[in-house]
Parts: sequence; C-alpha cells; structure tokens
Amino acid sequence: MENDLTREAEHDVGVFSSNRKGFGFIKPEDGSEDLFVAARNTATAFHKDKVRFEVIKEESEGSNREAKIVEILERNITHLVGTYTASEKFGFVKPDINNISSDIFIPGKRSMKAKTDDKVLIRIDSYGTADKRPDGTVVEILGKKGDPGVDILSSIKAKGVITEFSPEALMEADMLPDTVGEDEIKGRVDFRDVLTVTIDGEETKDFDDAMSLIIEDGIYHVGIHIADVAHYVEEGSVMDKEAQERGTSVYPVDRVIPMIPEKLSTGICSLVQGEDRLTLSCLMDFDKDGNMTGRKICESVIRVDKRMTYPQVSKMLEKPDFYKDDDQRELIEMLQGVQRLTDMFRESKVKRGAVDFEFPEPDITLDEKGHPIDIKVRKRDAATRIIEEMMLKANETVAGIVALDEEWRGVPIVYRSHEAPDPDRVEFLQKLVQSLGYSFNVKPEEVKPADVQKLVDSVDGKKEEILITTMTLRSMKRAMYSTASKRVEEEIEGETRLKPEGHFGLAAQYYCHFTSPIRRYPDLINHRIIKLKISGMLTEEKKARYKKILPDLAQHVCETEHTAIETERDTNKIKMAEYMADRIGSEFDGVISGLASWGIYVSLPNAIEGFIPVSSLEDGYYIFDEDHMILRRETGGREFHIGDNVRVQVTESDPELRIIDFALC
Repeated sequence: MENDLTREAEHDVGVFSSNRKGFGFIKPEDGSEDLFVAARNTATAFHKDKVRFEVIKEESEGSNREAKIVEILERNITHLVGTYTASEKFGFVKPDINNISSDIFIPGKRSMKAKTDDKVLIRIDSYGTADKRPDGTVVEILGKKGDPGVDILSSIKAKGVITEFSPEALMEADMLPDTVGEDEIKGRVDFRDVLTVTIDGEETKDFDDAMSLIIEDGIYHVGIHIADVAHYVEEGSVMDKEAQERGTSVYPVDRVIPMIPEKLSTGICSLVQGEDRLTLSCLMDFDKDGNMTGRKICESVIRVDKRMTYPQVSKMLEKPDFYKDDDQRELIEMLQGVQRLTDMFRESKVKRGAVDFEFPEPDITLDEKGHPIDIKVRKRDAATRIIEEMMLKANETVAGIVALDEEWRGVPIVYRSHEAPDPDRVEFLQKLVQSLGYSFNVKPEEVKPADVQKLVDSVDGKKEEILITTMTLRSMKRAMYSTASKRVEEEIEGETRLKPEGHFGLAAQYYCHFTSPIRRYPDLINHRIIKLKISGMLTEEKKARYKKILPDLAQHVCETEHTAIETERDTNKIKMAEYMADRIGSEFDGVISGLASWGIYVSLPNAIEGFIPVSSLEDGYYIFDEDHMILRRETGGREFHIGDNVRVQVTESDPELRIIDFALC
C-alpha cells in the first residue's frame, strides 16, 4: 500500500511550461506523457514552476490528457528581463521570454526611475492571483531598447549569467605577477628549448593549450601543454569561488564572459608567444602506427615559439612547398608529423566505433554597432581537426592514467561521461529506420557506438541521410560531468574497483576534461587534484574530501554548462532574426530539418533555421505521423519529410521573440 501511495505522489508532481496565451503543459517527474493545462487551471503557476497536479481528463482520440494544478511547490523563475513602459506613478514590464502571459506591474518607488523602452532586469516579488497581475522590482537598467549590445546583454542577464567579478576577486588577480619567476620554475620539466606552438582562432586572446612534437627513431614524442591555472587560482580563494560559481566561460555572439579575471585569462595564464609560462603537460609517446608506448603527466614550463591560427596551419599543410626559409620548414615538418599522427588517431576511433556527427554551426559577423552583416557556416579545416584530435587524445589519456595506472589508484577526478541511449529511443529509431528500408538490428538495451556509426555510414549520401542522422542524434543522451559510479564496476587484477560511466559517443571507456582550465572549472579542479598527486601532497584525508565534494560539483558544472550553451544559442538566434528582418519577402532554398504537428522547421545553407506554421498550409488539413516522421495532407497527395529540399519566403522575423517564419513558395 505504501509503495502505491509513493508512486501516486511521484506521478502528480511535474514542471509546468507556460504559453503566452495563458495555457501550458506539465512534464511529470515520472517520465509519463505531458499533460495539457487550460488557462483556467494554471492556479497562477509561472513558467518552469514545480507543481502538484491532478489529472482531470484522460487521453482520448484527438486530444491529450488534461490536468489541473492544485499546488505550486517551487518557483523556478525569480528574475526576468523585459521592456519597461512607464506611466505616471507606476510602470509595466513586458517579459522577453515568450512563455509569460502577463506583464509585470512595477510600483513607481520600485522602478529605479526606468523610462519607457528601457530594457530592465526585475525581481519578481509576487506571482499574482486570479484577479491580480504579478508585480516586481527593477534591480538593474540594462540600456535603451535597440541600443548597440543591449539585446545581447538582456539575453545574458535573463539566463542568470554572472558578468562581473567582485572587487575582492579583481584585487586577488591584481596581486599576481605578470611574469614567471625563476623560483616558480624549480622542480618543473623544462620544455622551453622544444619547438612549441599554439593553434587557435584568429580572434582568440586566451591561449590555454600548446603543442610540441619530436620524432626520434620512429617514435612520436607528443607534448600537450596546458596552462597551469591552478598554480595561480588557489582553492578557496575568492577567484576560485567565483570561478566555481560560473563553472565555465560563456561566449555570446558579440563578447567573451571569462570564468577567471582577464589579468589571468589573457595574461599570466595565457600561453602567449615568447613568454615563459607554467603548464601541466600530458606527455604521450606513439610508434609509427599510432600505438601509444608511453604516457605521463608532469608540471612543466614552456615558451611558445609561434602563435598560429587555423587558416595559417591549413595553408601550410595544403601548400608546404610555398614556404622556403628554415624556420618555416621546421614548423611544416612538425605540423605534417602531427597530421600523420592525428590521421591515425581518427582511424583508430573509427575502428573502435566512435560516433561522428557533423552538423553546421553558424559563424556570425557583426559590425561595430553589433548588427549582423554576414552569417555563414563555420569552417572546419585540417587545422581544427588536428587540434580536436590532439585534445581528445590528451583528455582520454589523462583519464586513463588516473583510472588505470597503479600509482594513481583511488585518485578522484571529475570525468566526462556520455551514457548509452535509452532503449525506448533506440527502439523508436529502429522502427523508423526499418520503415525506410534500412537495417538497424540491435538489442535496444545493448546498443554499441559502432552500431550507431554503422547506421550513419549506411545512409551517407542517400536521400534519407538528414532524416536518419537527425533522429539518431536526437536519440542520444547529453554528455555530463560525473565521478566514478557505483553502478559500474570493473574487475582489475582481482579487485573490484569503481569506474566512470564512459563516453558512448567517443567509444572511450575513460574520458575527462583536462585541456581548458582557463575556460572550464572541471579542468581546473582536475588540475588541482593531479598537481597534489604529483607533488605527493594528496593525502588520504584530501582524497576523502574530494570524493565527498566532487559529485555535487559535477552536477553544478553540468548546470552551468547548460546555461552557457543556452545563452550562446539564444544570442545567435537574436542576431539571426535581426539579419533576416532585413530580408522579409526574400526567397531562399532550404532543407526541412524538423517536423511537428504544429509545423515545419527549415534550415538554410548558412545554418539559419526558420519555421513554417502548419496553419499557413492552405491546401488542406495536415496530420503528423510521428512514427514515420512525416507531415501529410489528410486527403493525400502531399507530404513532407526531414531532408526534403524546399524553397521558402521570409514572412516574419522578430529578434526580440527569436522567431523567423517562412512560407512555402
């Protein structure tokens, strides 16, 4: 009886997603299907509130289950960004997000003297009642609507991203040296006489990884040298606490919001050309076939010989005969060696079944006032692939050392995990694939990365490629940060040890983040623990402490990473919509990238995505067949599939609402 009551209690709790028209949907905690909530049954619930509900209508043909909210358990949104409208003694704020149906009332004394069309950040003081709208307090005036940068700042603030460091953190940063002292170098492996390069984007200012390669007697000696941020950011310091709270640097479309103060991120921690810098190095040896013959992590000091960009490296590799002087030839020989090695890494990954998805990312160019003047697909050239493969190999190697090497037994770090897809999603994918005439014969609960890659390869160049790769990607779980899991154990030398979940997409049993401590807190905490181990200062007491705090830390940085990704995507959407607002009436060729009962998503060649409402299809009533991912006319004769080529006309584009609407031509 108790178990039945427990299940019932779990079943009637969920998260409410509201709509600007007043109604909404509840996503139950037990994973069951979403429920519709009419405006009259929302009980003043706000978007993202955790609520208790009761089902008032079961699912029937043509309609979903319906619920009524009976209790609000937890308010999720406490602050909002919106546009202020002033009246004589009060004002109203229209929220930027499209999920709040009511304006927020602002009493005059709580307005900070905001003026009409000011973009403001408000604190919600009351969520309102059935006959009274919500009210709040203006806590920050962000600028005038339409002024340069205010749209992006509004998005950043709405996501809760921290944009400023405290005076105490900045003071700590200012007290750090600008150069490396001789006393700091003692005891470190010295690579200053080894040819070392950084390879980054043309606009990059924070260089946290460098690379060296020496080839001797057929052995590739690789050094991946990572900025020793932990040397300067002490655990428990104000800078450390604020870096942990941020979790990651954030990269909106027009700016960088660093995880640590710029005095470090572009200064003493940045591996700038010609300057001595402290690093933590992952040293790897490989034979002529790309097999690893040795590996080690050490504290080191380097001096970067050449700051290189992706275009420079790609040009050197594509046209090596163009470069004649000795310094250039030495660089080219090194880069060619790295390319040979990373080609072998990639081939090895393919053999073990790593899943390789390549979807277009937008590269948005802004003018000096922040207006978009060009949008194209970000180019992935030979240089970007080299760096990706080298960093992947370093991350995997460090994780393997900590997890497997005898001397590292029991050392806790934060791993990067990617679990296998849920069996029910695999089963749905199987049915879809088979309905299209392809084979995906796997047990859903035993699917392997190689199975997924084999499926993706089987549709390469076929008309169903976009549909199947899109749906395959949607079946995947999100990569997470985690610690060694009790759910997964392994027998090593007769002893059962905990091990991390592993990384499904990379087909890697052990993987962590190590190569970007300037930008990611998991890398920084891993450096800190590794340095303690190398120096012999990782006591059992410290191990126990880290084992206790790392699970919560891993969960926290998962959340901050998600916020950063959402912020970057949102600011891209703003600029995409602004770009298309100047092209109302223009026609474009595109590809259907998504389907739903409410309409069609279309992606353009420059990675801009727009929407065709199903209501705009005036030649009949359309039904969405989710099992086969087809939107078809009820009377037959016309249907739409993911991957279909279409020509569309831009009918509406609103940067504030982040919407771009198309119509079929």
